[in-house]
Amino acid sequence: MIRHMQEALLVLETSCARPSAAAWAGGALLYRVEWEAERNHSSAIFQAVRQVLDSLEGRRLAEIVVGSGPGSYGGIRVALAVADGLSLVHGSRVAAFSSWNGLGIHAPLACVMSDARRGGWAWARVTAGVLEGAPEVLPGEQAAARVRECLETGVPVYSTEAAGTLAARGMEGVVPVLPHAEALGSAWMALDTVRREELLAAPAEPLYVRAPHITSSKRPAWAVKA
Repeated sequence: MIRHMQEALLVLETSCARPSAAAWAGGALLYRVEWEAERNHSSAIFQAVRQVLDSLEGRRLAEIVVGSGPGSYGGIRVALAVADGLSLVHGSRVAAFSSWNGLGIHAPLACVMSDARRGGWAWARVTAGVLEGAPEVLPGEQAAARVRECLETGVPVYSTEAAGTLAARGMEGVVPVLPHAEALGSAWMALDTVRREELLAAPAEPLYVRAPHITSSKRPAWAVKA
């Protein structure tokens, strides 16, 4: 097939402190890149995306998949904004796909958890590496009980939190793991066509494990302090 007629897929995963991007065409991985972000997700993503786009070498960017979390809200929003901009230029379709599908988990059944703040943990089951429904939020004691139950029955538990955070909160036996664009792209391509079309047709937005907390201003935005 003529190269410039091939359709390419771009995947952005920025929900964690080590973001990544990758591209495929014809089911083959063309390029992958990752970078350190910490809290500054916007400074390096443009250079990384430029490198990935260069790897397409004339192929049409047909789809863009963004890891929707759970994870860094700021990082996910930056990636969604980049995807929106690219879609306008290239006519690409954009989908949000949970970052927990990109953890590279190969166990038939596993559980994944992450800090949901306010003492809670986001929790979900993953079957053959694919997330089962939206994560639920569990109080700390209930999450710890779930961890013990899983480990006692041979079900591995993974977390996107660092080992130090897990140890500090008493989550022994939980394995730290981070999502990656390459694994997320592989999971996306493994979906059946109907499911991919559903996600491409839905609004691309972050996966919220809690409703967004919005505090109303006590004074109008135009008001000034006397």
